Amino acid sequence: MTVEIKIATLNDLELLLDWRMTVLKEVFELESTSEDLRTQNEMYYRKHLADKSHVACFAVNSETGEIVGCGGICYQTEMPSPENCDGSCGYLMNIYTLKNFRHRGIARQIVEFLIADARSRGTQKIYLESSTAALNLYRSIGFDFMENYLKLN
Repeated sequence: MTVEIKIATLNDLELLLDWRMTVLKEVFELESTSEDLRTQNEMYYRKHLADKSHVACFAVNSETGEIVGCGGICYQTEMPSPENCDGSCGYLMNIYTLKNFRHRGIARQIVEFLIADARSRGTQKIYLESSTAALNLYRSIGFDFMENYLKLN
């Protein structure tokens, strides 16, 4: 099976929201998602797709036209540092492939597409959070663990 990676636009908003809710349910092991969470994601997409600070994409089965995966990258700027002189950052997220289509290289294609988008913008720092199951994929692409990174709970 071959897939084509297609950029999602605001015309795809309902589809984006459906996929986002699917990802959140699986990642956070939820029975369902709230309408408030969907509304907050809708507001996010409306703002950030319009100003191009977020790029979302779908992996589409070339033979059937079925969407089999998705992904996104959030662009932001942090304070410049020696390792990131202009402060440009891309945070990969929502990388997801339907269970029946996993282990076929689809997530890799999504990630590589989004990395290429980031590189075309001159983004110097690209990072992500990973599930245990996807660690080998991200490591094989070139991601490494960030040292001294903490999160306030």
